[in-house]
Amino acid sequence: MTVATAPLTSEHIPLAAQRYDRWFARARRPPSQRSWLADGPVRGDELLGKLQHTPGLEACRALDGDGALIGHLAAVPQDLRPDDPAALRSHPRSALVPHGGHALPSGRESEVLRSLYVRVAERLVADRRLVHYADVPAGEAATAPWCDLGFGRERVYGLMAVKARGRQPRGVEGLAIRRAGPGDLPQIGRMAAESARRQRGTATFQPQPEQALAALRVHYADALADSRCGAWIALRRGEEIGMVVLVPAQPDPVTPASCVELAEAYVEPAHRGEGISRVLLATGLAWAFDNGHRYMSANWPSASPLAAGHFPAIGFRPVAYRLSRTLDSRLTGPPGTY
Repeated sequence: MTVATAPLTSEHIPLAAQRYDRWFARARRPPSQRSWLADGPVRGDELLGKLQHTPGLEACRALDGDGALIGHLAAVPQDLRPDDPAALRSHPRSALVPHGGHALPSGRESEVLRSLYVRVAERLVADRRLVHYADVPAGEAATAPWCDLGFGRERVYGLMAVKARGRQPRGVEGLAIRRAGPGDLPQIGRMAAESARRQRGTATFQPQPEQALAALRVHYADALADSRCGAWIALRRGEEIGMVVLVPAQPDPVTPASCVELAEAYVEPAHRGEGISRVLLATGLAWAFDNGHRYMSANWPSASPLAAGHFPAIGFRPVAYRLSRTLDSRLTGPPGTY
């Protein structure tokens, strides 16, 4: 069945925001996770209020038989410079449906999303944007309609509760942990770049442009000088063999306000399997609790053979996914031509 669609303009934002808040309450997480995870700030009106002013926004709304709004879809164009660290994780010319960018009616999710995406995707492809991303809360209700369109999980966003210090991991022989500061930027940058560079391999196969890697080497200069952030280096016999970097997390519908983000975590390959990452994480968690944080967030590639098993094993539970769809690069010209 074809669903009627029409442009989404500023006059429709209040109702679209209400629809989003109701949809998110249904789709946000599996019931098994709701007992321990705090809600992030939903604020559909704020999310959609920002979206409507985004240059190049492609947005439309779905209508029922009486012409009333029952859903919406809004995609933001992304154009990344070669030296932008964000280009390490996203295609430089793509489009993103962020949190707040879509809402669907109960019982008609796939049908309505398909009709909305048909309209929005046609404009994106005409603009030569062939990589599409969507941020969705974890759970079958939120992901299934996108899977019907050919989207798959590309990144996982997880949360861990930060608690008062309990049982700490056993010490690792010959390991020392020290707080990192501005003078440690070369070491932090080197390990961050090495961690990113490994995403070129199987099964992630994510291009890591050299210009973006070079920018990543100095990306944490401000964080290392900011008391709101925390970074630690693991050493053995004077050699830096691992690190973690924590920065304040940006609150969103799946990230509570009292949250710190695990921005970087790395252990040299020759020293993995000894528990070094757990010691580094325990150090960071203790600091986070003492500084008023009650949650820690992290995100990782779903196809990474290391991260996909490691992050859930150390306590992170999925709360959201970034889904992606890459269209055939032979698409050129009018729809249907190759």
